[in-house]
Amino acid sequence: MEEKTFIDLYNERKAMKTPAQEFVAEVASITHRSELTVRMWLSGQQKPDALAQSIIAGHFGVAVETLFSYEKG
Repeated sequence: MEEKTFIDLYNERKAMKTPAQEFVAEVASITHRSELTVRMWLSGQQKPDALAQSIIAGHFGVAVETLFSYEKG
């Protein structure tokens, strides 16, 4: 059995990426863009070019036409 403190266990869990952070990292990796750029796409501050949109759509199996059709709000 490992010898860890309660704080050790907490800090290990705290260091793990959230599902949202993992999503951003995944999209950044497949599009070869930075995580900051992906966050800007998510916030509606920027929109990816057609190639990046097609890569994302293909990766997640969704229609490219609706991928970024949401309104900023």
